[in-house]
Amino acid sequence: MTNNLSKSLRKALGKYLEASSLELKAGIFESATYPDGTPVATVGYINEYGASINVPEKTTTLYRKVNPDGTFANKGRFVKALKSNFATDHTVPAHTVNIPPRPFFRTVIAKGKEDWSGMLAKDIQRNDGDAKKAMARLGERIVDELQASVLSWSEPPNSPSTAMKKGFNKPLVDTSQLSKSFGYEVNDD
Repeated sequence: MTNNLSKSLRKALGKYLEASSLELKAGIFESATYPDGTPVATVGYINEYGASINVPEKTTTLYRKVNPDGTFANKGRFVKALKSNFATDHTVPAHTVNIPPRPFFRTVIAKGKEDWSGMLAKDIQRNDGDAKKAMARLGERIVDELQASVLSWSEPPNSPSTAMKKGFNKPLVDTSQLSKSFGYEVNDD
């Protein structure tokens, strides 16, 4: 009985939405950027599908602290420029950074597409036929699922050097900007 009800609700919902001009968009919008101006959607795409990024040769400055007797302090470990009294320039050769695919977005879509139409149909019923309100609730759910996907993603793990640099091993989390950039909108154009 529940299955038949679900099928009939989905069919009715499909007919209703065909006649309606409502549209739900969920994901990362163009306006979301990192502080340096990099679009969050670009970073999301690279993480979703993977990429090989060619990094050109560059010169970098390494900072250390030297004791009054001329020996390195802190066993020669690097320090921030403001705490240093010794700097050397080094050439970093050109290299390729390989980022493996981590399909956090496609995974949410694949899992959710089976359930979302049923959820939407039930929400329309609960909201006395208010499809726009029901679509907004669905948008909230999708955003929650996308955020959870990013925050819990673990495979493949970060490279050991990346995990050490970040101080933890959450492949899709660094500044948390990606997980905070999901949004939704319901349009009735």
